[in-house]
Amino acid sequence: MARLCLAYAASPIHSRGFLERLRSSVRGLLEAAGLLGLVEERGVATEPRGLAAMLSGCPAAVVVVATGGTEHIVLGGLAGFEGPVLLVAHPYANSLPALLELYPLASRLSASAVALPALEGGEAVSRLASAVRGLLAASRLRGSRLGLVGRPSPWLVYSRVEPQVLRERLGVELVEVPLGELEEEYRRVEPPAGLLEELVSKAEAVERPRGELVKALRLYEALRRIVERHRLDAFTIECFEVIPRLDTTACLALSLFNSSGLVAGCEGDVPATVSMMLLSYASQRPAFMANPASFGERRLLLAHCTAPIAAGASYRLLSHFETGRGVGVSVAYREGETVTLARLDPGLRRLRVARGVVERSGLLSSLHCRTQVWLRVDWDPELLLEDSLGNHYVMTVGDHVEPLRHAARMLGLRAEVLG
Repeated sequence: MARLCLAYAASPIHSRGFLERLRSSVRGLLEAAGLLGLVEERGVATEPRGLAAMLSGCPAAVVVVATGGTEHIVLGGLAGFEGPVLLVAHPYANSLPALLELYPLASRLSASAVALPALEGGEAVSRLASAVRGLLAASRLRGSRLGLVGRPSPWLVYSRVEPQVLRERLGVELVEVPLGELEEEYRRVEPPAGLLEELVSKAEAVERPRGELVKALRLYEALRRIVERHRLDAFTIECFEVIPRLDTTACLALSLFNSSGLVAGCEGDVPATVSMMLLSYASQRPAFMANPASFGERRLLLAHCTAPIAAGASYRLLSHFETGRGVGVSVAYREGETVTLARLDPGLRRLRVARGVVERSGLLSSLHCRTQVWLRVDWDPELLLEDSLGNHYVMTVGDHVEPLRHAARMLGLRAEVLG
């Protein structure tokens, strides 16, 4: 993961002693958040050219508005900077007034901002950590390579995005890989040694023959080699077209990739996979792409066959729901856990975010995909239909709304939080 540059903008009239105490406090907050090792301090700038020089070559930056009288320093220093930026204010030395004055202009320059309530304590650590995690997510997304193996599934009539738009708006390069390349790779590989036995030994139940597991893991290995060859940071696959070609499903492979930290999406859905990347990068946890399958009174059912096995308390290896072939994955998420949902619109202008709490999960019905998660929510699920952004949402464990808010601002997206 790329390191972030940390610089301070200060008026030349403020004392060196105050600035040193401030820098020590910020280091303490970052250390308490477990983020100090990801940050490279560049120093204190008292004029715009100095700040620009400090940030030269940085993929992303944290700029602490150390004192008042620094508005022109920050704006001038960021004028040529192309990466995402987090501006940080604190309660002293007129830092917050300076941020309030400069932020309406800085927000046009891929910047987000956070005002710390203090320079110590849990709330300050939490606010700074959320903002920095958003910065890390935005920075990691920009410049990434997203593979499209095959094409978007034909039923995705709305969930499509042009490669040029994806590159221009979010800095993501779409790498198109024909299914023929995957077929050729599949024919010459074998499953990774020992992986089948490991999966079977840890599963709560295995209801597929060994031969089906072997084929599913051969597909995993073929995709792994394609990821390596094309230097992909993530991919999405036209998975239903794989079934008649290779007589297996991609569900288990996608579950394994997401469990290991490499984002893998279903059905060639590019907007949903980018949503998945953003949520995974902000949370540092595996995400689950799923269909909103049913609404209730403040309840929502998500279902798909590809949930990451690392995300739940247990998993079962079953067949794929629609076809009864290959290997589908049923993961039981822990009841009572808070989760975060996210979805980008195909125009890449809005990021919808929401919280939920796991009510029940696992294989609850034979009429839905194999992983089913009923969520309790404090917002109206009918909104997903009334203002639809597409048929897939992504979910991960934990509350990651604030990091996603910050990442959205840095990427030029409008964050829309439900509830």
